[in-house]
Amino acid sequence: MTLVPALVLVWGWRRGFFRDLEGQSRVIFDERDWQLARPWESDAERLDRALAHGPPLAPTPGEWGGAGADGSAR
Repeated sequence: MTLVPALVLVWGWRRGFFRDLEGQSRVIFDERDWQLARPWESDAERLDRALAHGPPLAPTPGEWGGAGADGSAR
């Protein structure tokens, strides 16, 4: 049972599927995702992200969970 997954891993490695893991991990994000203000970030983290992706955008009500604009739970 472990031989088949090991062979698939070796095949993928030789084909180059693991060369740019950092780039592949960022493919799913839109530009707005990188600019959203995150309430849990420290000032240093917020500054680093602002320098890399532009000024932070305010999230819409309920975007990080919690209540919607009318106060109802989502």
